[in-house]
Order: sequence, then C-alpha cells, then structure tokens
Amino acid sequence: MPANKSIERFESVDHAAEEEADTHGLARRSALVVAVLAALLAVATFLSNEAVKEVITGETHRAEVSAEIENNQLKIDVAQGAASMLRVLADGPTDEKAAAKLAMARDLEVEHKFNPADDALNEEMHHDESHVSEYNVKHLLFELAQVGLEVGIVLATISIIARRRWLLGSGVVVGIVGTTLLVAGLLVT
Repeated sequence: MPANKSIERFESVDHAAEEEADTHGLARRSALVVAVLAALLAVATFLSNEAVKEVITGETHRAEVSAEIENNQLKIDVAQGAASMLRVLADGPTDEKAAAKLAMARDLEVEHKFNPADDALNEEMHHDESHVSEYNVKHLLFELAQVGLEVGIVLATISIIARRRWLLGSGVVVGIVGTTLLVAGLLVT
C-alpha cells in the first residue's frame, strides 16, 4: 500500500506542477496582451485628443470666416445703398453725370471686389465645415477604440486572477475590435 500512496502523491505533485506551469504561461500571455493593448490605448488617447483640437480649431476658424462674411455683406449693403442714393441724385438738375459715374463705380466695386470675396469666404467656410465633420467622426472612432482597448485590458487582467483562458480570449477579441476602430479612425478622410 505505501507504494500506491507514493505513486498517487507523485502524480498529484506532478499534476500541480503542470497546473502551475500552465498558470504561469497564461499569466505571461495575459501580461503581453495587456502591454500591447495599453500601448494601443495610449495611441488612441493621443489621436482622440488631437482630433478634439482639430475640431476646436476648425470651429474657431469657421466662426472667424463667418464674421468676415458678415463684414463683407455689410460692405456690399453700404456700397449698394450708396450707389442707389447716387442714382437718385443723378436724376436731379445738377451733376447728374458725376453722380452716375460714382454710382457705377460703387456697382463695379460690389461686382469685382466684394462679391468674389464673399464667394471665397463662403467656400472657405464650407471647407471648414467638412473638416470639422471629418474630425468629429475621427474623434468618435478614437473614443470607441479607447473603450474597446480598455475593456480588453480589463478582461486580460482578470484572466490572470481568475485563471480563465476564455477571459484572455475575450480580452483579445475586444482589443481587436478596439484596434479596428483605431485603424478606421486613421483612415477617415
């Protein structure tokens, strides 16, 4: 009988050593996954912050262009009003030709100076709007990537404590989803 007990004890010690080695391997793999996901999380966080800066800068520039458009529109209104008054004066008994010339000069100023500036400013504002929209989408994708990577890190970390491979696998899958969102954010144009 003592030989049987000795063999059972040897097998249980051998089985425990295998479990310990297996747990150590799981911990190493989990730690590696956590490190990779943490590095990707840092990149996603940085890109998310940069996208927010672009949105703020774009909105600020768009507001400045909008103010310039309003200023230009005011100049157009003033020039057109002056041209109208000069035309009225041109109908009077004196200096009709001089008033008509000044009215024509105001009309040409509106046509050749203020209207093209207005068109250019409107185009610039539309460009700023599309730029802001693009970076809003990027920001959303980077934020979602951060969530996926954070959840992946948590699941991989818990797999070490709980000694469950499926938690590590789940963490890897969620991390891949987060990484895919990160890449999608980089590809948005």
